Amino acid sequence: MVTQSENKMEVLFGLFGVLASLTMLIITIILTPNFNPVIHSVSSLARGEMRALFSISFTIGGSLSIPFYIYLERELRNIKEPIRRMATGVSIFSCVCVALVGIIPDAFGSYEDFFDGFHAFVAAVSFIGSTIYIGLFSMLMLYVPKAKMYKGPVFKNFIAYFGIAIGILVILLLIAFQLDILVMPLIEWTVTICIFSWIILMALQLVSYKFFNIPGMYYKRAQYPEALKRFEDALEVLGNLDMTDEPITETLKENIEYLKKTLEKKPQKKK
Repeated sequence: MVTQSENKMEVLFGLFGVLASLTMLIITIILTPNFNPVIHSVSSLARGEMRALFSISFTIGGSLSIPFYIYLERELRNIKEPIRRMATGVSIFSCVCVALVGIIPDAFGSYEDFFDGFHAFVAAVSFIGSTIYIGLFSMLMLYVPKAKMYKGPVFKNFIAYFGIAIGILVILLLIAFQLDILVMPLIEWTVTICIFSWIILMALQLVSYKFFNIPGMYYKRAQYPEALKRFEDALEVLGNLDMTDEPITETLKENIEYLKKTLEKKPQKKK
């Protein structure tokens, strides 16, 4: 049986992974002499003095995002299965490429041309792939109210609209680049910031809910007292029905114990 901490841990991987990656990227920019995001691309940091920190940043971000998207895929069941599977596949492959972006020229020795081709490929897949899976996941979120079999959390509409807007923004930026209105570094940084922002918003949305291994039951922290009472009432009913040995009974007991410990640590304010 999956415990509450294991459920939550996968979400925290995504949140802390992207926050750590973003923090190290900002530090890399600050410590790289004469770096200007307007004229210098994200990839140029791979050749800068702080390239080791740049490498760690993307390796951590890409690696820790994989369990996060696997978790998200499980939450978005029973909506549009082909879209869900496609989004999951693209997200995992894109995360692998994000991690590979962290490979710096030092690892290739004198094969500079090979590094340039390899880096260009994984960077392009990272940007394009991230835009695609964010758009697909966002579409699934908009389908949530219409999916009768869906039992997961209800997502904020603005996150879904933001995800779709990222895809539209990328298209417009690429058109502007082709028309020589914008330079590529500005496009890269704009897309990077949007992707980071969407992942953070999505992770915070999931962290705000607590899944108790019972279909359809999601509670915010402020609702823990209500959840505790419901679970205790349900446990009493199961006891009266002589179902104390059923798996659902053990799940309720685990959740009741978790809620009691949480409320004892930090009692909820009454509204």
